[in-house]
This record gives sequence, C-alpha cells and structure tokens, in this order.
Amino acid sequence: MTNIHSGLPKSAWRTAITGALIVSAGLATAAHAAPYGLYAATNGQAAIAAALDSTAPPAGSDRAAMLASIDALPSAGERADALGQLTARSYTLLPRLSIQSMDAADREIRHYLTERRSIALDAVGELPVRGDRTIHMMLTGGLRQAKYDGRTDRPEARTDSRSIRFAIDVSPVPNLIVGATLGIDGIDARLDPDQRPRITSFNSQIGPYASYQNGKFYVDATANYNFSEYKLRRQVTWTGFSDRMTAAADGDGYGASVEAGAMLKAGAVRVQPFAGMHYRHADIGGFREGGGAAALEVANYRTRSLRSTLGARASATIDKGDWAIRPTLEAQWRRELRAQPDSRIEARFATRDLPVFTLHPSRLARNEGLVSAAVTATHNSRTTVRLGYNGEYAADHRVHAAILSISRRF
Repeated sequence: MTNIHSGLPKSAWRTAITGALIVSAGLATAAHAAPYGLYAATNGQAAIAAALDSTAPPAGSDRAAMLASIDALPSAGERADALGQLTARSYTLLPRLSIQSMDAADREIRHYLTERRSIALDAVGELPVRGDRTIHMMLTGGLRQAKYDGRTDRPEARTDSRSIRFAIDVSPVPNLIVGATLGIDGIDARLDPDQRPRITSFNSQIGPYASYQNGKFYVDATANYNFSEYKLRRQVTWTGFSDRMTAAADGDGYGASVEAGAMLKAGAVRVQPFAGMHYRHADIGGFREGGGAAALEVANYRTRSLRSTLGARASATIDKGDWAIRPTLEAQWRRELRAQPDSRIEARFATRDLPVFTLHPSRLARNEGLVSAAVTATHNSRTTVRLGYNGEYAADHRVHAAILSISRRF
C-alpha cells in the first residue's frame, strides 16, 4: 500500500494541519464581514456597527445567520439600510405621540375657554357670575391624523387617533373660571412605512385649568398629567432575513401652558391677540422586545419641550333668535426654545452579550404654524355646540384634527 505521507516531511504535514485548523476555527468564530462600520451612513448605523464588530458571534447562532445574510447583500447601501433597521430608530417618536395627545387636549380646553368669554360678552341678559349656577360641563370628541417626514435616524411616521374628553368648571368669584378635565386618546401609528406593523398607544389624561378676564385682558392656565400604554411591533426585513419583534411599554408625561391676551373689538368683529408658553415632558419606560436575533432591550428615554406661541383669533356673532352663531378663525406661530428637546436612546441586543449602542434622533422642526377654524352655535347663552378644525404645519410634520364639542351651563 502506498504511504501518502512519504512525499513530505513530518514537520511540513504538522504545519499544514495546524494551519487548516486555524482557518476552520476562524471561519467558525468570525463568519461575518467585519468591520461593519465601513457600511454605516449615519451615526446610528455606526453605533450599532461598532457593537457588532466588538465580538464575533458563536458559530451556528441566530446572530451569525443574521450577519451572514447582511454579508450576502449585494451593495454597501443595502448593508447600511440593514444596520439602520437593527437600531431603535422606529421608536424615536414615541414621546412625541404623548406630546401630540397633550397638545390636543390643551388646545381643546383653551378653545372652550375662548367660547366661554365670547358667550359672556355677547349675552343679552344678565348671566350668573359666581356660585353653583355657574357650573358648566363640556364633552368633546375628536379625530386626528399626523404625518412626520423621515430624517436621519428617524423614519417617516403616520398616526391616526380618536379622543374623547370631559370637563367641568365653576366660577367661585366673578370673572374667574376654575375646572378640571379628564380624557382618553387612542393612537394607531405606523412608525416605519417600509414595514407593515403598526403600534398602538392609549393615553389617559387628567388636569386642572383656570381662566380670568376683566373685559379687556385675559389669562388662561392649563396643566395635565398623561399616562401612556404602548403595544409595540417592529419588523426587520432584508433579502435572506426577516424578524418580527413585539413589546409592551408605558410612560408618563406632564405639561403646563399659560396664555395671555387682549380682548379688542372692531365693529362687529372681536379680536384677541395673545402670547403663550407651553412646557411638555414625556418619558418612555425601558422595555425588552420579544423576537429573534434582532430583538432589542431599550433603556428609558424622554422628550422635554418648551415652546412659545404668538398669535391672534377673530370672531363675529350672528344673532338668529334664541341662537347665536359665531364663526372663529385663529392663527399662531409656535417655536421650540430648547436646542435639543429629545434625549438620546440607548439600546442593546436582548441577549445582552454586546455593548450598548446609542441613537441621537434628528429633532423636529423648531417653527410651526398653527391654524384653527370653528363654527359655534349657542342657544340662550346656555347650551353650545362647536364644530372645528385644528391644524399644525411645519417643515417636517403636519397634524390635522376635526373636533365636535357640546357644553352646557347648569
């Protein structure tokens, strides 16, 4: 029988076998195209690439298969997009959903207080000015749609919401209104239009409000606490890989607003120029996704916003017997005063075997134009029905809302 080793020295065979073992071990422990940082096009992609490059996945693991599918993508752009999908970018706007809900509640209460002032000024007979005969109740329902344009490390998002709110107030002294409001707001959101899953957010709100006017000037103040419950869904998909994650999360927030203005009259038209300040704070509690290799564990993060407003509203009253019809138009400019209202988002893979990576989402546009248009019908200065539209317009987002409310003095 021929000896297959006879043509080589033993030392040469030992070297060849050792080299083959080293290569095999390398393929088993580093079967991915590190460094992934070469493909990163954004800071968020670079952060997760650094985490992936820090430790090679075990051979045969789910992460090894996921990275192999990234390696197989034909272009650097597709690999960069895959890295972006692995970040927590789909969750960057969660605090903004809470703030959107708080803003809507605040605007509805302030519009209600505006109507209360108009009714008092237009009343033909004498109205009670204090005590139990000044108790008012208000019920309002609304539909709202919003679109947020995509920016660096922040995908495009679309939301739909439905809300219902109740308010009750009284005048303990003349010209002063003190009340409280309670509301719920359900939001369906598609936080990444490239993927199918939608998330849901349920917001519960409660807070006080107050208003004072002397016939020439007024001051409105509102505050609210918001508790949010989220059902999260995230889809990660590229050629050769797909993973769907789910999670439950919650958060709380609070806000306060103050607005002051003048009460002017030019013929049949009443004009109210005003200025205001609005603070909002929204927290998202940490959560851990359930899913496959792409599942994340996300730490707490938040948005803190301080905005100023400057605007004016105009209204006119048309008397029709026992009814007073009042069309109202309002326009205002709102500006974010904080340079960076959104905190960074820290996350890591749910397996906890890789370092934390950080996402710094692009902030929303600082300047917004807000418009409102409404028609109110008041019967005998006692029962009021209001149908209105509220809009927010900015360079990177738009919000549209339709409102129907009814209020009554008891």
